[in-house]
Amino acid sequence: MPLSQGSASVIERVVYKNETLKRIVIDDISSGRFVHASIIEGPPKSGKLTLARAIAAELSGSDSAADKILRGISADVYEISHKNGRKTIGVEAVREIRESAFIVPNDSDIKAYIIRYADTMTVAAQNAILKLLEEPPKNVYFMLLVENAASLLATVRSRAPVLRMQVFTRDEMVEYLTENNVRASELAKNSPDEFSKIVARSFGSIGEALRIISEGDPTASNGQKVIELLTAFANKDRASVTTFPMPQKTREDLFEFLSMLRTALRDMSAVKSRGKCEMLFGDDEGISELSKRFGMISLLKAEKTVCELLEKLGKNVAVANVRAEASIKLWRAFTE
Repeated sequence: MPLSQGSASVIERVVYKNETLKRIVIDDISSGRFVHASIIEGPPKSGKLTLARAIAAELSGSDSAADKILRGISADVYEISHKNGRKTIGVEAVREIRESAFIVPNDSDIKAYIIRYADTMTVAAQNAILKLLEEPPKNVYFMLLVENAASLLATVRSRAPVLRMQVFTRDEMVEYLTENNVRASELAKNSPDEFSKIVARSFGSIGEALRIISEGDPTASNGQKVIELLTAFANKDRASVTTFPMPQKTREDLFEFLSMLRTALRDMSAVKSRGKCEMLFGDDEGISELSKRFGMISLLKAEKTVCELLEKLGKNVAVANVRAEASIKLWRAFTE
């Protein structure tokens, strides 16, 4: 049953903005219409896990159960992800879900399975979970967290509505960070330029901004690599481009690198068109000098290419394939 906590629901209390989405979910839960399977879509660190836990907490039936769920320690809410360093979620994970799904909950009214990175489920795993999505046990809920719902099989998508997370504007990011995080507020006051760049590099993700503020900006090494790659293109050094050590360990690593490359290209285009201006990449002098070595058409073609590569990563195209395409297509963009 829905959990009531005074005048505000659990979802209202823990999920920031996303007003339309919250209203729909809360209305569906309170009316008993909330479905047993849903897909939560959004970019990395956009609050997908927070929403999934909040939904489970709202359905839990007691304050104590809700508290455990929100802290990620409930025995009735299973968070499934990659195991043993694997890059995909296989059929064995679905078998484990089946084994526990019909067991009565411990201290909650419901059981929930939150499948993180569900867009990395193998085809076999997605087919295996279809039966559970079609005929779920009573009071059992499934939430599939993805960057792009299109990466899931059509048969899976047809059995679970998509809940799309909001991408925040710069003003919304600044408002939340300065009002809810002491370190962010201090950074905004004492180092406004650095704070502005952190907001820009977070691409509308509050979670990413908070991570950078808490752990430090990990983009310095990537930034140097971007400069090295752009220098190789400027020198028309095909050998250096071909052997360039582009990130290859995880999809997230390559996504971060390409996102920084896109930012650099946009800054270079801005410098060429407007002269001196505020830049987001972080190495203003390096970007300014490099911008002199490329034509505007090449920069725009390269940026379009990077955007297409990022889109492919979001659609779960193999990381190795995207890396291979990057060198070839960027070379064409800069030299043809």
